[in-house]
Amino acid sequence: MNIQKRIPLSSVYTREEDFSADLADNLDELRVGKFEDVETEANVGTRRADIVAVGEDGTLVIENQFGKADWDHWGRLEAYARLKEATVAVLVAEEFEELMIVTCRYRDEDSTIDWYLIEAHANAHEELSFHHVVGPAIDIQTERKAEVGYSEFWQPIRDGEYGELFAGKPVPISNDGWISRTRHNIGVWLALTNQRCYVQLYFTGANPSERRDEIMTLFPESEYRYEYRDTRTQTKVNFSVIDKGRNDRDDWDEIREKLVVMGTDIYNRINESDL
Repeated sequence: MNIQKRIPLSSVYTREEDFSADLADNLDELRVGKFEDVETEANVGTRRADIVAVGEDGTLVIENQFGKADWDHWGRLEAYARLKEATVAVLVAEEFEELMIVTCRYRDEDSTIDWYLIEAHANAHEELSFHHVVGPAIDIQTERKAEVGYSEFWQPIRDGEYGELFAGKPVPISNDGWISRTRHNIGVWLALTNQRCYVQLYFTGANPSERRDEIMTLFPESEYRYEYRDTRTQTKVNFSVIDKGRNDRDDWDEIREKLVVMGTDIYNRINESDL
């Protein structure tokens, strides 16, 4: 039957960028987690990752290509995943060699990132299907994360004791500097250092600086203390919360409450605006 006949992805898409755009619109088909804010050709240093997405399960980075996966794309994925502090990293291609499969399995055993190799197949009707070749084994992941441990500071917030907005999965100690929610291509991050805490807005998508200037009209300087923290590749705004942090253990309840109150206020203002 024709429906079972595979055809090359290059017969369906003119460019790999078109394939990326289609993937970005159908991330759920990959079955690697829940991600709601998606950007294609996302800036990572001086290069561009095919797809970066943020959502309930953290940060996702995807590299995809036609044909058999090559080591250049694998190397890019590794670099982008670490620079973006990804929780999930995925390489999508039509075929993988055995050495890459073995390498990915080892990555899943010794990394806090969930690594996937996923085959993409197209049939004669140009319908896509996706098949996991490598993914994190549940027992390995559970054992490894138990060894790594979770952040004690964030756990009451993730358990919903301070409201549902920032509730979610436990935060590994290795990534305990922040948690986030995303809306309209804007990440609202609750951030913690040893000495202080703050809420950060992280702007993605097209024209992030112009987008920031629009959004910041919602936050008059008479009501909020903030500073722009732009770099050559990133557009961010930090809102001061309190000059206490991880080292002030006796004040953790106060820090949590003030962080969540300000983060919720900022998120709601953005969510309820027409900008």
